[in-house]
Amino acid sequence: MIIFSTILWVTSAIVSPTLGEIEFDHFRQLKKQEIKEHLRLVQDDPLDAVEYFNLGLAYMAMGLHRQEIDSYLEAIRLDSSYPKAHFNLAIAYDIIKYGREALDHARKAEVLYDIKKKHRKVRKIRRLLNILNEKYK
Repeated sequence: MIIFSTILWVTSAIVSPTLGEIEFDHFRQLKKQEIKEHLRLVQDDPLDAVEYFNLGLAYMAMGLHRQEIDSYLEAIRLDSSYPKAHFNLAIAYDIIKYGREALDHARKAEVLYDIKKKHRKVRKIRRLLNILNEKYK
């Protein structure tokens, strides 16, 4: 019975591709609620670098890149060895065309991932650095 239900569900998803989609207005409402929740959590524990990083991700989803950058900067201020925050900050700076800052934070992320022996992440950062170097010669 479970297999039949699963097959029926998968088949209906293939036939009706709109299953699982949400409207943009609903998405924006969810992201606004997520931002409020992250802001509340940051207020509860203002020394939580991860929560500032998560707040930055929520701002990113809304296209609020200045607030995203501020959140990542605060995460880095609290934990300067946070490579994901440096990486995301590099991308956010690139979006708003701050090339030097984007390159600086990408390089910091590369060093931090290298120290942590995260070789796949180092390769990913190096690809980003190649793109940024080309873009901001």
